[in-house]
Amino acid sequence: MKKLIPYWVVFAVGSIAFTQVKPLMDQMQIELFKLKPYIVSEVKYTDPKNHDVVDGSLKRMIELSQKMNHESMIRRSGLLVSSDVLNQQLREAEAVYDNGQSAYSLLILKSTLSVCMSCHTQGPGSSTRFSEFNKNQTLTNSFEEGEFLFVVRDFSGAMKAYDKAIKAYPSNLSAEDAEKVVLRQLFYYVRVKRDFAGLINALSEDSKNQNLPEHLSKKIKDLKGAAEKLKKEKYPAFKSSNEEELRKYAESNLKDELAGKFNFNSADRELSYLKVSSVLHQYLQNYPGTHLKPDILYWLSLSESRYSHDAFYSFPELYLKQCVLEFPKSPIAKKCLTEYQDLIAVTFTGTKGAQIPEAVSTQLKTMQELVKKVND
Repeated sequence: MKKLIPYWVVFAVGSIAFTQVKPLMDQMQIELFKLKPYIVSEVKYTDPKNHDVVDGSLKRMIELSQKMNHESMIRRSGLLVSSDVLNQQLREAEAVYDNGQSAYSLLILKSTLSVCMSCHTQGPGSSTRFSEFNKNQTLTNSFEEGEFLFVVRDFSGAMKAYDKAIKAYPSNLSAEDAEKVVLRQLFYYVRVKRDFAGLINALSEDSKNQNLPEHLSKKIKDLKGAAEKLKKEKYPAFKSSNEEELRKYAESNLKDELAGKFNFNSADRELSYLKVSSVLHQYLQNYPGTHLKPDILYWLSLSESRYSHDAFYSFPELYLKQCVLEFPKSPIAKKCLTEYQDLIAVTFTGTKGAQIPEAVSTQLKTMQELVKKVND
């Protein structure tokens, strides 16, 4: 079995292991907070004046993660991504950043940190220490503070910050960021909390701001209507004994997407994508050893492509990369590779054609050769 996420990521491994790696974890936390002002602002992250600070912290995070790669194997339900992939993500984020493509670097870093922090706050005392540390470094901009809390998965804190930000629109909040607030609310209430009533309430509060852009007000109204239709529906739960039922559920709900047809302008589909994602994540949390994992990773990449489409997080790329690297012999690996190649091509193709960074190109070649090798 591959080793799972290193200890700077997984803090729920018991008090003995926690004590052994605590100094490294504390150093990692220091680097995280050094990056805080830049993680929440693409303008600051991409500003050449901040290059040395950002690049220095990225390099130190890579060094720390490598030191923790030799711990004993950890088994943790619900973790989709191995330590190898997460470390590759960190190296890729730094290499791409150093290559001048800092916007994509930020995208990679956010998704990587979010996966890491899914376990960070579950260790002995780690949540309390992290919260106390953050209290002393709260950002004055409510939206930016919400972005940081969202990345580190303090969702309840993030929602409070977002609520404050959107209520004050247009003060200190752009129209683009106001839309991000709504998308974050969808992700939290549908994918994480499974609370359509809570989503309806949040959207109702959003709509009270009469200064919101007309297109966003309409979007909020449509999403609220879609949530009303779904609020009485339960999230299906599947047992390991009925995996074929899970397959049918995923494939029927992602029928168009599996055929390459995506509808990013439908409120109903937007909520449906996140509901499917929540069901799949819950199944993996309950049955981390399922033989359906490569398929689930592929389905997740499709169900969360809405967020990749809007360039907020790169979870789909993470899922697809893990699918190929961990399960190259699976029949679905070829599809994961094809989807990953398409995402990379779209991301790095502009008016001058495709300009894929060397670090990304090298990773892609490794994946291609791996799939080719096991299928020859």
